[in-house]
Amino acid sequence: MTPQESLEKMHAASNRFYDDAIGTNCHAFIEFTGLLNEYIKICEENLAVGIDFTQINAHSKSQPLKIQEHEVAYLNEKLRCIFQGLIVLRGEADE
Repeated sequence: MTPQESLEKMHAASNRFYDDAIGTNCHAFIEFTGLLNEYIKICEENLAVGIDFTQINAHSKSQPLKIQEHEVAYLNEKLRCIFQGLIVLRGEADE
């Protein structure tokens, strides 16, 4: 499977997750869709500059994903909503 095909499947999975999450009536759970979609967007951006995101994870010795500061801020916004500020990403500029 190519990275582009992976992205297409990731979009479809996120859409299915969102549809199911809405039915839970739990706002924090629905926010996970924002995390998924931001990850997908970051993967798309990395692929556009030639980085194969499909092999990048904490278990591989590959290069890290390139993530912009505003993306870290958005991910932290979602994590704060879901976990009430107990979990945040490093790398965000002080607010």
